[in-house]
Amino acid sequence: LRAAPRSTVCLVRRCNSSHTGSPRGHPVPIDRSSLYRLPWSGTDNPGGWIEVTDACDFSCPGCYRHRLTGHRKSEELEAEIVTLKRRLNCDRIAIAGGEPLLYPRIPDVVRAIADRGLKPVLLTNGERLTPELGRELQQAGLSKFHLHVDSGMQRPGWEGKTETEMNELRQHFADLVWELDGVQCGYNITVFPSTLEHLPNIVEWARGNIHKVQHLSLIAFRSIPLDDGYEYQVNGRPVEMNKLQHATADLDALTLTTDAMLEVLQRYDAGFRPAAYLPGTSAPDSFKFLVAVQVGTAHELLGYLGPRTIECVQVAHHVWFGRYCAFLRNAKVGHKVTAMALLDPEVRRVSGRLFRSLLRHPRHALSHIYTQSISLQQPNEMMNGEANLCDGCLNMMLYQDELIPSCRLDEYRLFGGPLTPIRSAAPPIGAGASV
Repeated sequence: LRAAPRSTVCLVRRCNSSHTGSPRGHPVPIDRSSLYRLPWSGTDNPGGWIEVTDACDFSCPGCYRHRLTGHRKSEELEAEIVTLKRRLNCDRIAIAGGEPLLYPRIPDVVRAIADRGLKPVLLTNGERLTPELGRELQQAGLSKFHLHVDSGMQRPGWEGKTETEMNELRQHFADLVWELDGVQCGYNITVFPSTLEHLPNIVEWARGNIHKVQHLSLIAFRSIPLDDGYEYQVNGRPVEMNKLQHATADLDALTLTTDAMLEVLQRYDAGFRPAAYLPGTSAPDSFKFLVAVQVGTAHELLGYLGPRTIECVQVAHHVWFGRYCAFLRNAKVGHKVTAMALLDPEVRRVSGRLFRSLLRHPRHALSHIYTQSISLQQPNEMMNGEANLCDGCLNMMLYQDELIPSCRLDEYRLFGGPLTPIRSAAPPIGAGASV
């Protein structure tokens, strides 16, 4: 990190001085007891997932989706939407691929989700996104874009760019989506050990666009580890691992964790605070999701929501709507957020900063107050020879009428079921080796 480019260090320092006022300092250890464990389960979960195509115009490192079947039939997708709503009690359905904007009837899919009272979220690389297509999707009822933008994609015209330089492209998409009233903008960013140092710059950029960008997912790179200490089987049968495009023998590339990402962010902003989490299935002490929710205006960051506020939102949404909340339809929360100050110490700090800000700049009294969520993610992985999945996976999908984690779909498509690592006589895969 000390070797980071001068522009990188300057941006991060400005983050500390202009937003939080906190000096660079030592990371704060994660105290699990102080976080809210998200209550999602396999039958009461805010998120569902469908895939409209496995065709894609990019080939990204670690992508686990093979091109096997092409575009899917509309009637199959509509049936899956109905089944996911019934079996998961979901709040939103992610539309993924492949690249969903290649699907010729994508507005119809969005409309089929929205007409059932759910929030459609489109996961896309954005290469084919135009203002005209954006307006068509808006009219169909789209709730949010999740745009995959990172330096590992080798996007035409952006080859060789750093993660910090990719903020220019993120700004382009944020400005485009900003013109689509009622449609939110989020980003999925794959993080590699080589790009870890740029995380503070990405978060700083997002803070500067808190009125335009509602979410960041910072996702640690994962792949299926190939190691002499293990072989893989499905239903007791050895499988040919050369069929998988996302397997690797480079185990060092698979060691990045949510804890490491949090450490980098807190090193440059000691005030960065996660509030909620999901643990792993085979390693319950791992943090598969660490979620922080920033609060601020277009002028400054005011602080974070604490665990009590996240808990109240989830419980109240379930009481009122009968299901847990994937995200708020309107991230413009206004001054009413300060009402949680009675229960939430973090919101009390937000209220204090807001009061002091208004004393300094009374003209900001009419400024809108927004929330922006940042999710640090450690995807599916093999830890000590077991699959460590997200306990309360937000992205369950249907395969032959069975609910499965979407990240394991191609294990079913290629081999008929999920991979199981079987230990051989050689040394085992290290704890950081991952799927």
